[in-house]
Amino acid sequence: MVCAVVSARISPNFIEKIYTVRLIPSVTRGLNLNIVADLISKACMGLPGTIIAESGDLYNQEIWRVKSILGRDFKYPETIAERTAVEMAHHISVAGRRLFINAREDNAYE
Repeated sequence: MVCAVVSARISPNFIEKIYTVRLIPSVTRGLNLNIVADLISKACMGLPGTIIAESGDLYNQEIWRVKSILGRDFKYPETIAERTAVEMAHHISVAGRRLFINAREDNAYE
């Protein structure tokens, strides 16, 4: 599994600037809210601002509960720019996962 974080300045309609993109890989036997929250916290460490993620990424928990678990300001995407930023992070995550898998397969043959 790979967590992608995009740190950006956004307006309601546009992503104005991308500051940082991070990929954090993780290998686990199972998946639950605590594992996902720990991965998000680790990926966002040292980055300012509000964490935005899709509700399904956090098991459709209520916002107040996610804020409590992460210990940070959090919201689900509401504007076009927020949805675009989340979509960008998903694309980066999928591409990063493919890179990590291909690198592991390439090293297995050496």
